[in-house]
Amino acid sequence: MSRIIRIRNTEDAVAVIAAHTTRVIAAAGHPGHGLEAVGQIITSDTVLRTIRTAYSRRIAQGATPKDAVTAVGQSLIAHYCNSAGI
Repeated sequence: MSRIIRIRNTEDAVAVIAAHTTRVIAAAGHPGHGLEAVGQIITSDTVLRTIRTAYSRRIAQGATPKDAVTAVGQSLIAHYCNSAGI
């Protein structure tokens, strides 16, 4: 199923990346990594700043908003899982 998500600016992209990343990680069902726990980490100021910086960098390098959202989201999921040992 496809969804249409409008990304008008960096803040829209940050919100989309944070929300989708949180849902994907929580959906894996690892103990201690439910929606609330993951959401609390992903929406911390530090992580949101990191998302914003990574997205802006991808856009500056010529990526489309869709490609930048996908790449940053994948990277964030991988980093979270590695850091959490899952």
